[in-house]
Amino acid sequence: MSSDLLPLIRGARSLSLMLTGYDHDLDNKLSRLRNVLKENDFSVREFQSILSLVENSYDSIELMTENGIKNYKAIFSSILKEDRQSLLRPINQDKPTIIDLMQIAEPLAKELTIISSLADDPSASDQSTSPSTNSASESANTNASTNYGNGEAELISRVRTSLTKHLKSVLEALYSVDKKEQTKALKERLNKTPEWTELNSITSETIEIIQNRLIEEKHKFEGYLAKVNQKLNRITQIVESDSSTLSDLKSINQYFNRSLNQQMKEARQKIDEKHTVDTLKTELLDSLDNIASRLEEYQTSYDSKITSLQESKVQMVDQVSQLEQENQSLMSELERERKISKNDHLTQLPNRQGFSDKLKQELSRAERYGHTMSIAILDIDFFKKINDEFGHLVGDKVLKVIAKEMTKVCRETDYLARYGGEEFILLLPETSLKDAFAAVEKIRVHIERCPFHFQSKPVPITISAGVAERTSQETNEAWLQRADEKLYNSKKQGRNRVSG
Repeated sequence: MSSDLLPLIRGARSLSLMLTGYDHDLDNKLSRLRNVLKENDFSVREFQSILSLVENSYDSIELMTENGIKNYKAIFSSILKEDRQSLLRPINQDKPTIIDLMQIAEPLAKELTIISSLADDPSASDQSTSPSTNSASESANTNASTNYGNGEAELISRVRTSLTKHLKSVLEALYSVDKKEQTKALKERLNKTPEWTELNSITSETIEIIQNRLIEEKHKFEGYLAKVNQKLNRITQIVESDSSTLSDLKSINQYFNRSLNQQMKEARQKIDEKHTVDTLKTELLDSLDNIASRLEEYQTSYDSKITSLQESKVQMVDQVSQLEQENQSLMSELERERKISKNDHLTQLPNRQGFSDKLKQELSRAERYGHTMSIAILDIDFFKKINDEFGHLVGDKVLKVIAKEMTKVCRETDYLARYGGEEFILLLPETSLKDAFAAVEKIRVHIERCPFHFQSKPVPITISAGVAERTSQETNEAWLQRADEKLYNSKKQGRNRVSG
């Protein structure tokens, strides 16, 4: 490999590590890129080919981000009145970023505080069934309708509920890894759907936790790289020392050969010049003594250098072994954290990230073989009421039991995950809407008939669900949105039912 390529290879490796973690498909391509960079026989053509794939994936991520910002801009524009459009100035520029979108969160929250007294829909009736509470709720709805209209107020309420669920899912994933009290406290603040100002505060603190964790992980990785660099420098020193030792051995050997040849030449001259046997015998014995002395010196120097080489080899093997152990430990830790990040610690079901990865796999298979596929979103009815009446520990226990009971009824090919809060999501591969509806209805009936008790008193628990079959060329977002709308219909129609 040309030494001119080494800076390029080091830079490409560093860049690939910095880009890792944004997208599963991009991670796979970056992994292939690093494998090419590790090969001794470096191929520029193969490197350029894989680099082109990486660039295409990154361009797709950028395009997805731009489209997402445009969608949020359209939603906010439809919510705000004309005289409030100035709030959207940060995302009205040519190329707004996610940070620009975040800049409008706080002023937008202040403008929308009027809806903070709304009961969250579709769980509005979870608050209480007393007449006084209903009257207050109706009054809040009336006030909201005056400013925004019933449809807009309902949309905003659903957006707030959805954002709360998503944020809680993020915090649950973080807590499963860091186990910090700050993360736990933030998660608990989301048990009751907070007002916009509170939601903004929780979001800011969550972002700070994520940033601190990234900085912490960066420092750890930098420390590890420093240790690796130190060990590599030591190995380089050992190799250079060994090279010097080999050079010394070569010099010793050349000197010995010259000395031996000189002694043999002198011995022959003496044989030719001496005429008496006694004189010749004396001279030859002196020459043999000199040869033996040279041989002894050579053997001593040779043994010393060989011993030095053996010691260097032991040191180098030890350094390499340490590097391998540390790398293996790092890979094991990364794999452990990767598994934790895809698993919900409470229910032991896959979480949103785990579900997303599974969805990609099944979509690829469905498109390859032309199979149908359905999805269902399931929500525990009146879960907020359970938390308020019995406490969050009981609520957590209900979530664990519900997850276990649903898993019992699910088919082997189905994939159940906790989507956030009291919401679960079920992927049904190779399943039409009709069959999916029947499968989810079976789960609903099973949960309805389960004997839940608290302090020896029966507690009725039911679920509502929405089912949607994926249509041709439909985006995942649109597909999930249809399932969520079906769930919303089930809630509006009285709960404990499946809509499809």
